[in-house]
Amino acid sequence: MESVISVIVNVFYGVLLFFFISFAASTVLYVSIFLCSLFYHLFLAPKCSNCAKRIGEETLRCPRCSSLLKEEQPQEEMNPELYARVKTLVIEQTGFVSEEKLTPETHLADDLGVAGDDGYELLEAFCEEFEIQNMSQIEPSKYFGTEGGPNPFFIYVFFYDLVFGRKELKDTDSSVPLYLRDLVKSAEAKRWIPP
Repeated sequence: MESVISVIVNVFYGVLLFFFISFAASTVLYVSIFLCSLFYHLFLAPKCSNCAKRIGEETLRCPRCSSLLKEEQPQEEMNPELYARVKTLVIEQTGFVSEEKLTPETHLADDLGVAGDDGYELLEAFCEEFEIQNMSQIEPSKYFGTEGGPNPFFIYVFFYDLVFGRKELKDTDSSVPLYLRDLVKSAEAKRWIPP
């Protein structure tokens, strides 16, 4: 009888030790992810030279101070009526209130902060409003990523990139840039034109 009790006690302590080690390891992992993310955002992320707002690498104008960050590409002629309708739709869907700061070069993910399901809803409303025929060909996750929690493997990729200086894999959630002008092009054609 004593051997059965000692086995049960040993199993109980083994399970308790397993959960304690798992909890400690996951805590260390998430604290490390947080610290690395904080370090990246404070020191490595690109910032506007005028107001120090964090920006995306593809951003042409700072969303806070509207200063020009890169040389703008020559603009194609856009239908002003469609452009105004697309801007109105984006403002309604994103809650971005300043219509003056929206330009054809506004990056929907970086400048407006559209991500995951919000991007899916934006593209769905866009296709409905402008009667886009080939809606099934659109993959919102390509443009807006996913809304999942932090990727636990990001820390390893981050450290690998930091140590070996690899630049081609900057982020595991990297997405294809989608600008306001791309939506206007698709609205004009009445079909999705990938950027």
